Amino acid sequence: MKRRHLLWLALLATLALVATACGGGEEEGGQPAAGKTLSGTTITFSTVLAEAELPAVREVLGKFEAQTGAKVNFTQVTSADLPQKLQVEVGSGQHTIDLFAQDNLALKVLVDRKLVEDLSAVQIPAGVKQELLPEKFDGKQYFLPYRPNVRVAYTNNGKFQEAGVQPPTTVEELISVAQKLKQAAGGTPKVTLSLAQGDPAAVTISEWVVSYGGNPLILNDQGSVQAFTTLQQLWKQQLLAKESLQAKFDTEVNYLQGQTSWLAQNWPFTSSSLNDQGLLEEFNVYPGWAGPARAAHVIGGEVLGIPKGVSGKQKDAAIQFANYLMSKEAQEIFVAKNGWPSVRDDAAAQVPEELKTTFDAIQKALTDGWYRPNVAYWSDASDAMNAAIQRIMVKGESPKPVLDDLHRDIEAAAKKKGAQYPPSS
Repeated sequence: MKRRHLLWLALLATLALVATACGGGEEEGGQPAAGKTLSGTTITFSTVLAEAELPAVREVLGKFEAQTGAKVNFTQVTSADLPQKLQVEVGSGQHTIDLFAQDNLALKVLVDRKLVEDLSAVQIPAGVKQELLPEKFDGKQYFLPYRPNVRVAYTNNGKFQEAGVQPPTTVEELISVAQKLKQAAGGTPKVTLSLAQGDPAAVTISEWVVSYGGNPLILNDQGSVQAFTTLQQLWKQQLLAKESLQAKFDTEVNYLQGQTSWLAQNWPFTSSSLNDQGLLEEFNVYPGWAGPARAAHVIGGEVLGIPKGVSGKQKDAAIQFANYLMSKEAQEIFVAKNGWPSVRDDAAAQVPEELKTTFDAIQKALTDGWYRPNVAYWSDASDAMNAAIQRIMVKGESPKPVLDDLHRDIEAAAKKKGAQYPPSS
């Protein structure tokens, strides 16, 4: 059982996400059609993994090879290096990668440079959650779901019982719970939000803005203003621990373990961290709370793509392998041995007993998932959200004028990079 815990923990290394081809076929249970139609065909799959994650992926590769007769080589090209490598290979027509997994926030450059095949004709297998289909570009499906990731919420059972509160499921309940937890702690706030500089803050703010019906790329719409108004009130009333400004994937675990926080959101590797310390039973894991408009959970992780120009049997094999990676059989292996969140709801059978509550929370959160838009100016929007935290929450400036200023910064950045603005959706 310890081995499973360590494999789940490997999710930290990447934080962090596959489809029947027309005519490819899929048997009951998600396995490729019988008959080794790909015998003699070799493809190369690129995905970046932690060392502990390799055995499960190699097992999946081996099962696909045994069922189809294909040979699958494995390589690791980082998200940052992949665009340049594909640029060279697509330009020369000399492909060393036939299928790749890529960070779902690093896709636009691949489409803009015409480095990926249009996979709109690929039929997504039954059982794959439709809400996890990656973003389309110009109406075309260039990428397929593979390995999602999403944050869930953790509450300290004992402290919640002492305070006489239940895990909040709405913002209104969150405010009430935060007040009662602070009172139970003698005036010390016991809720943390991940607001550390950079991506942690951008993820948290994106979820708040979307949950209020706003758009993080606009940032001064009604939903954005309402979201920041509420966050400012939480900060002014000292209902959020000051450690929130340093809270991110690793420090949130420390805050939960050390009881700095009795309520926090974090990526699901937190469960194995707590379990390895013998603490998981002390916490409730659930999807979290919804805003006035909806529940919103940023979907991280990786998606699949095929380089432009891969053709013939290599392309057929790449599509069939992508399909197999999304199958129930493959996803069950990833869940059981790597602890990965799944693109399917029916892959839970092999989840370790102590992690089933976490898996259920993950799958429910994914249902309310939100993909960050692949726009050239996302980093500018992220900078604006980080600036808003400092100006509105920390310094106490009025939300609307600040967000008007930051909206103009985002608009200028978009136009400088030749992007459509405001965004179409």
